[in-house]
Amino acid sequence: MPFALVNGSAFAVHVLLACFAAELMATRVWGETSFGVLALLFQGSLLVWTAARYDRRADGHPASEGEGEESR
Repeated sequence: MPFALVNGSAFAVHVLLACFAAELMATRVWGETSFGVLALLFQGSLLVWTAARYDRRADGHPASEGEGEESR
């Protein structure tokens, strides 16, 4: 449920901004890079991060374990 909630809300915000704040999304931030491109990159990063966390929990590894610890 948290996977769908987080990514669904990020997608909904992105769509709403694209529909109702086109000027904001078209604002150039750096060179040819616009705010919309940065928002899309953030959304993609969020999707990959939550998918990795969801996959780790599905495999039975708690998310709070450190990367370097071995389970015994």
